[in-house]
Order: sequence, then structure tokens, then C-alpha cells
Amino acid sequence: MKAMTLAALLMQMTSAGGAGSEGKRAGNHVDEANTHHEGAVKEEMTSLKGEITSLKEQFRLARERQRLAAEEKQRQEEARYGVTPKATPVPAAGGSGASAHAR
Repeated sequence: MKAMTLAALLMQMTSAGGAGSEGKRAGNHVDEANTHHEGAVKEEMTSLKGEITSLKEQFRLARERQRLAAEEKQRQEEARYGVTPKATPVPAAGGSGASAHAR
């Protein structure tokens, strides 16, 4: 699952203009010393932070959709087979936690 997530992230970043797109991949070095003005690194870092924030939000929403879909599927299966949700066991009265058979 992590490999699929990483692949999706990489594809998202390359299609969005980050992670080596637009001729900036390894082997396609351009002399950028003359093209960058002062503060360009700061601008790029800000842009990357914004991109990371956006991707985090997208993955959070996707995870939430996946959780909701799993819950819906569980409800549908319970309705289909007439199974009621499992109730959590109620602790035995007595409060000590010791078995009544232990002496």
C-alpha cells in the first residue's frame, strides 16, 4: 500500500510542476546561478511547503473517504446478512475484577 501511495504522490508532484518536472530532472542541469534572483530559494521553499500542505489535505480527505466507505460496506453487509453489530462485553459486577471461582 505504501508503494502505491508513494507512486501516486510522485505522479501528483510531477504533474503539478514539482519533483523534477519542466526539464529539471537529473541530467538536464541548466546553469541556474544567473537566472535566480535573491530570495528565489525562499520562494521555492514556500511553494513546496504549500504543495506539501495541499497534498497532506488531499490524502487526509482520501483516507476519510476510505474510512467512510468501509463503514458503509460494513453496514450494508450487516443489513444483508441480518447481523447486528457486535456489542462490547459488559464487565462483570463485583468491581474487583477477580473471578467468582478463584479461591
